[in-house]
Order: sequence, then structure tokens, then C-alpha cells
Amino acid sequence: MFKNRLVIGIIIIRVILGITMLLHGVAKFTDLTGTQQFFESIGVPGIVAILTALVEVVGGIFMIAGILVPLVSLGFIAILLSAMYLLKAQSGFVNGYELELLLAVISLGVGISHFDKKIVQFIPTK
Repeated sequence: MFKNRLVIGIIIIRVILGITMLLHGVAKFTDLTGTQQFFESIGVPGIVAILTALVEVVGGIFMIAGILVPLVSLGFIAILLSAMYLLKAQSGFVNGYELELLLAVISLGVGISHFDKKIVQFIPTK
């Protein structure tokens, strides 16, 4: 009984994480020119904006479906830690990087919970 609740909890967290990252990627693609200009204004090549949005959209869909979850988690963690370093670190924890840190930790936990060498796994197993 406990294991079923744990699995349901992990699935809910994974799906919400996937939706969150998917929506952030869609927002980047919605104004791709503005997103590229913003990335360039902080010293990051514009192509990275496209790659970031792609990882967020495709990764979000994969996360929701349970496809390549550990790999997608690493992509999310890289994006989130980069955002913390480049944009939020100077603001401190509260009203700064707390949400990126939370999403990165959730990504880590979800990735670990699905780490068993299966490519597609909607329901995590031990």
C-alpha cells in the first residue's frame, strides 16, 4: 500500500515538473527573437536560447510521458543551475533563485527515482 502511494506521488511530481518546464519552453519559442536577444544581452549566444527552449519543450513532453527521465532530468538541472548562476545568484535565495533550486532538486529526485536503464517508464520501480 505504501509503495503505491509513493509511486503515485513520484508520478504527480514528475508530471507537474514536465508541465512546468514545457510551459517555460513554449514561452521562449513564443517570442524566440526576444529570447535570443535577452540571452545575448547577458553574454550567452542566441543559439543557446533555441537549445534551451528545445530541451524544455521536448524534455517536458518526455518527462510527462516517462521517456528518458534520468537524461531529461540532467538537461533540466543544467538549465536551472545556469539560470541560478547567470541571473539569480546576486538576488539571494528569497525572491532570487529559490524556485530554480527547487525545480533542480525535484529534477534530481525524479531522475534518481527512474534510474534503472529503462528508456520508457511511466511508473517508477525499485
